[in-house]
Amino acid sequence: MCGFSGILFQHASQGDGFVPGQSGFRAASAQVAHRGDTDYQEQFEATLWLSHHRLAFQDVAAGKQPMLSRDGQHIIVFNGEIYNHLQIRRELQRTQTIEFRTRSDTETILEGWKVLGEELFDLLEGEYAFVISDVHGKQLVAHRDRYGVKPLFCYLADVATRQFADYQTHYTFQTTRLEFSSEVKGLTSARQWQREGLLRQFVGLYEPICTPFMHVIQIPPGGRLRVTKTAQTLDCRLETYPRAIRQAVNGNVAEDMAFEQVMTQSVSDRLLSDVELGVYLSGGIDSKAIAFELARTTQVGTRLKSFTVGFAQAGYDESQEAIRFARHLQLDPHLVRVDDAALNYAYPLAVQASEVVQPYTNGAAKWWLSLFTRQYVQGVLTGDGADEVFCGYPSFRYVNWWKHALHIRGQARSAAEVAALLNKYPLGQYRRDSLYADKFASHVQNPWLAGSSAEGTGQDFIDSLAMWGVAHPLFGQIRTITHALLGQAAGDEWLRSQGASIRSWFAAGLNGIETELANPRYALLLWQNYFVRTHLPVLILNWVGDRMEMANTLEGRTPFLSHRVRQFMQTQPDIAVVHGLRDKVILRRTYARLFPAEFAMTPKKQFNAPFLDAAALQERFAVNGIFETTGLTGNDAMHELQARSQIKTLNTYEQTHLQSALQTARSLAIVHHTLVESKSLLRDSALEQRYLQQGGPISPAA
Repeated sequence: MCGFSGILFQHASQGDGFVPGQSGFRAASAQVAHRGDTDYQEQFEATLWLSHHRLAFQDVAAGKQPMLSRDGQHIIVFNGEIYNHLQIRRELQRTQTIEFRTRSDTETILEGWKVLGEELFDLLEGEYAFVISDVHGKQLVAHRDRYGVKPLFCYLADVATRQFADYQTHYTFQTTRLEFSSEVKGLTSARQWQREGLLRQFVGLYEPICTPFMHVIQIPPGGRLRVTKTAQTLDCRLETYPRAIRQAVNGNVAEDMAFEQVMTQSVSDRLLSDVELGVYLSGGIDSKAIAFELARTTQVGTRLKSFTVGFAQAGYDESQEAIRFARHLQLDPHLVRVDDAALNYAYPLAVQASEVVQPYTNGAAKWWLSLFTRQYVQGVLTGDGADEVFCGYPSFRYVNWWKHALHIRGQARSAAEVAALLNKYPLGQYRRDSLYADKFASHVQNPWLAGSSAEGTGQDFIDSLAMWGVAHPLFGQIRTITHALLGQAAGDEWLRSQGASIRSWFAAGLNGIETELANPRYALLLWQNYFVRTHLPVLILNWVGDRMEMANTLEGRTPFLSHRVRQFMQTQPDIAVVHGLRDKVILRRTYARLFPAEFAMTPKKQFNAPFLDAAALQERFAVNGIFETTGLTGNDAMHELQARSQIKTLNTYEQTHLQSALQTARSLAIVHHTLVESKSLLRDSALEQRYLQQGGPISPAA
């Protein structure tokens, strides 16, 4: 809902000598102006500079930021929504004499923190990132929501950030200047590539703290950064969120009614607003469940607006299913259609907004959807997070297959014991061994369309266990791309060097199984934990979540990523999310009771978009030389990658992996152009209006 930037200097003289100066700080903060168009405020103290672009949903007139505490001693900049802040106020006022000056959740955080300290953070329900400091900058605390829905980046002067590559409960370090912002582009200091972080992101080994940029980190989901000013330095302590997404492997699945109540309340919480909200709607169960809860929670007679993006390519399009369900709920459906030309136009803008180097193209479609939606509402409820919380991606089904394929062979707690089992009973010996490949054989025809990154033979697990000691379902894709960049020998050496980091994030918060990371019994739990800590905040929420909404000044609210849902899922066993080869079990089962089962059991169609016009992007962003320009690898790797991706005898998966690597190179070139070279992208308002005018409300009548 907002964008903020700030700088904390160790001493006032640093601010006086800071080469970009206040004008440079203002210019950088203007780069996040798209996150809020209600108003702009700034404040400059001797060692603390702050700016804030606000998109207001509560107390539009009085909730301006940066906001001072009642006693004038502390100040806050905040991005997001706290949905239970009124309850927190009431609890505070039971024991404290507090006269709140506004109705905003910003003031609740600030005054609540002054009373409760960081105990307040455990009470918050919402999506948020904020920084609180005393006005003299002697002490500062930063905090981010448990899933990392709202972004928060820091520039740490003279700090080697690879120290954050392995998971730890906390890290301590020192710096002399701390910059922070809602997006990397809002940091004042210039960006430079950090090769190790860039290589990790390029091949798909996402990191929740390290970024591809020198001295730049992101506060991890649920993280807390404390800064204390001393005579010589800023002493910093960064704490990670300790709890895994789930803790249980076996046990009883909760009753549908209990889960339904949690979902109803989670959606109801997110209706706290002084302005109109809408809902995204696709053909999948995720957005249907949110739309259903929204429809039955909203006052009778209200025509809620739903928003859908349709594709020219039939294989990607779900618009008719979405409109059919909107009519079932008596919503007011709105549809915008995009074709290849629209996606090619939006893709660089989406990459610029996301700041992520990655292979996908669906963010371009989400960019159009948010631009279209913002014509009608300022905020929208989304289905973001359902695939992570309820294991909806093909990789989760693949891991579950592996778990059961190994179980019928016996018990194994280590990689060596797994290898011994497979040596005795090779894959292919039992009927169950082919279940995954047989069930999803259609994926082989077009893995990109299916959103599938693995053939399902089990080789990914065998190879990743041998190299890393964990069962990683995307290992084949990662290794193919790494070999294409570095060559086979150097690629394998580098991949082996990443093992400790990868294992640490698999096990993060799952106390007691650190010595059993190879045990197939825990494979699904471990992969989900890793995915939620890495892929979700770094890739998904930046590429098709918060960043694509906020690129067009639209707030996205995420009921599936509520603390309520997280607490509920803590004790749910594997079969609540994946049972056999069926995904999102508890979600589908619950809503099959509440609306026609044909809507609830619609097979997941990956939200995806086709590969884009390579030739236009190659020339516009100098893609052919980008590996050498960024220091990633030599340009001969680009030529080899281009040539190898055209070999017709490759299987469809390997060919798709290589094509996705080329798409990642195009993404890298755009990030370099916009974020490192700080060059702007021109907008074509006539083209945008042409597509937007073709979209609009759809008749609610069948």
